[in-house]
Amino acid sequence: MRLMPLAGLLVLLLGALRPGLAPAQEVTAHVFWQEGCPYCASAKAALAELAAADPELRIELLELGPTRETNALFRATVRALELRTPAVPLVVIGAAHELGFAAATSPGRYAGMIALCRAAPCRDLVAELRAARAPPPPAAGSSPRETVALPGLGEVGLRDLSLPVLTVVLAGVDGFNPCAMWVLALLIGMLLGVQDSRRMWVLGLVFLAATGAMYFAVMSAWLNVVLWLGAVSWLRLAIGALALGAGAYYLREAWANPEGVCRVTPGGQRRRIRDAFGRMVARPSLPVAALGVAALAVAVNLVELVCSAGVPAIYTQMLAMHDLPRAAYYGYLAFYLVVFLLDDAAIFVIAMITLRAVAASGRYARLSRLIGGLVLLALGAVMMLRPDLLG
Repeated sequence: MRLMPLAGLLVLLLGALRPGLAPAQEVTAHVFWQEGCPYCASAKAALAELAAADPELRIELLELGPTRETNALFRATVRALELRTPAVPLVVIGAAHELGFAAATSPGRYAGMIALCRAAPCRDLVAELRAARAPPPPAAGSSPRETVALPGLGEVGLRDLSLPVLTVVLAGVDGFNPCAMWVLALLIGMLLGVQDSRRMWVLGLVFLAATGAMYFAVMSAWLNVVLWLGAVSWLRLAIGALALGAGAYYLREAWANPEGVCRVTPGGQRRRIRDAFGRMVARPSLPVAALGVAALAVAVNLVELVCSAGVPAIYTQMLAMHDLPRAAYYGYLAFYLVVFLLDDAAIFVIAMITLRAVAASGRYARLSRLIGGLVLLALGAVMMLRPDLLG
């Protein structure tokens, strides 16, 4: 006989043998799961088979990702159960839990938790945590405001106001990327030799737009991977370690490389990039030249991402640790890119108006690295030691 019928039969027998032969009390199995998780599907199927044999067993499916309330409840449950390595599926029945799924043991474990909950007074841990997180009713005559409206981001909770500040800081540090800045300076130098002002503006703006689109695509892809993986402790620890390493790198660069000179791209590769941009700018057809500049901008900036020291990955991980509507995640990414491109756009516009090449000073480069290094070190420490502070 298979294990599942035995487990279901055990639940029914233990429920029927309660003192006084009273009907089995209703028990709720809370299942935290995530789309694309095969073990979650197995856990749900095992509980559904138990529920088919036990009409007083209620199953509550709590999918991680779509709603901030469920994500917050999952984190609260993880803290209450003192789980060191949270993952899905997480099944909580009463105050007992089963993490992960093993076909040989988990169905029997579920049946045991149900029987235990019916054998004695049983506290519903998840229900208690949900009730504790419910906001208290406002006092008579008062209407406390817990959110503020930010342009492009919608309603933002007052407790999350640090997120816009961190977005500005990290995007500003990432924006002053000397390995990408020298490419912009190279293009500006070539455009200043073009007689057609319309062509100058079009090719420069195409370069900035292609750079922003490439960054948005890369960061969106990484954000979706992090949201799909959910609360995986090893990923958070890895990104936290990356943030610590990036912070140390930025502080070292501020001391050893105060002028912000790019050390990633070798001289030979720089010459090839310069020649490629020169050929594109000289193309007679403006649409062809614009497409070529856009393609080069994407290719070069993908290579130069290494000079960002992982800041985009760190930011998206930090963003995923907040409970936000999905549209707000992309709003923050767009906000990040606006700040990221601000210095590039300013340098380009000033150069086009004055017809003189300009560059950011070494003092600004050093200051941005000092600030960025300190912020990244703090973020890395929080991610590794107190991740709940970012939720």
